[in-house]
Amino acid sequence: MRSCWVAVSKSSEMTLTISNLILKYSKELENISDSPRLDVEIMLSRVLNLSRFDLLMKANDSTDIVDEKRFAELLKRRMNFEPVAYIINEKPFFEDVFYVDSRVLIPRPETEFLVMEAITHLKSYEKMPAVLDICCGSGCVGLSILRVIDCDLSMSDISKDALDVTSVNVGKLFPQRDDIKLIQSDLFENVNEKYDVITANPPYLSKKDMAEFAKNDLRYEPENALSGGESGFEFTEKLLNEAGEYLNHDGIIAVELGFEGSKFIKDVYGKIELHKIKKDYNGIDRVAVFSRCRR
Repeated sequence: MRSCWVAVSKSSEMTLTISNLILKYSKELENISDSPRLDVEIMLSRVLNLSRFDLLMKANDSTDIVDEKRFAELLKRRMNFEPVAYIINEKPFFEDVFYVDSRVLIPRPETEFLVMEAITHLKSYEKMPAVLDICCGSGCVGLSILRVIDCDLSMSDISKDALDVTSVNVGKLFPQRDDIKLIQSDLFENVNEKYDVITANPPYLSKKDMAEFAKNDLRYEPENALSGGESGFEFTEKLLNEAGEYLNHDGIIAVELGFEGSKFIKDVYGKIELHKIKKDYNGIDRVAVFSRCRR
């Protein structure tokens, strides 16, 4: 990429403003991003150590206040399709802002439906409930539940690297809690307790989807957090077949589904049965909730 600042050189006769800068580089990112202006604003906010609101309040200020070299470095990374969340190492989710890097999946808004299903179920508990978040990644699901419901929280992931990121977010968001358990485990392999709620956002992209998405931002995200095998449902099916052994009597397991995940869902898996499927903002079947079989 050519030098980012050439086109906005300070030698220009007119005074170049923050607003000019945002408009120019928003256009350059139009073929890279679905939200080019937002991307530029977020990166500029980081360079200037400002909130987006404060950045926009300075829209008519000169670009003299911008660290050219640092902004150029961030812009170059985005032009290479690296997600903004990895560039600035943070992603808002539910009620918090989480640290993220390429060791974990970037939290998505639709995953908040998983959090809300867990919270809805847990609100009826009088005792402190036990919660397990499998495939925890950044810890966004489990820690978002804990933000609303005081619970005995465990989070697990097969990846030690992912758990290291989870640990960062535990320390950042709940520094006063020393009872949150982090478990390195392939599904339930190293899990020895039963829970009132189990949540999981498992890998659910099919082999075909993985090949398609490898062309864009997803190439930067960890493959083991994305690939669900040939159909995309292999990991989820294994999870559901084992989950019943780890649920308390009135417990549930809530699982995020992929684009066509609901077509693979069966009514019964071992000791659990389908309770409901929740749609997301776009009307896509997003979360399947299972409970212990009553019969």
